[in-house]
Amino acid sequence: MAKRKSSRRNKDSVSAEVMSSRNARLRRTYRKTILFNEKEKAAIEGYCKKYGIKSKSAFIRNVVISHILVDIDENYPSLF
Repeated sequence: MAKRKSSRRNKDSVSAEVMSSRNARLRRTYRKTILFNEKEKAAIEGYCKKYGIKSKSAFIRNVVISHILVDIDENYPSLF
């Protein structure tokens, strides 16, 4: 039996191009700085330690975006 030629290289090159484009769109370029008091900082650090969260910035970003999306969903205009 003859072996089939693998078209994997073509798929990989397309995937790499698509992933590169996707990564460029998702790149974070805007910075926001927030300040916490001692109690807030301790609460965040305690939560992260308890649940094994290593990236506090990703955690805070996720919490903020989740809250915004829930709020948008709850306040979505309806006809009735």
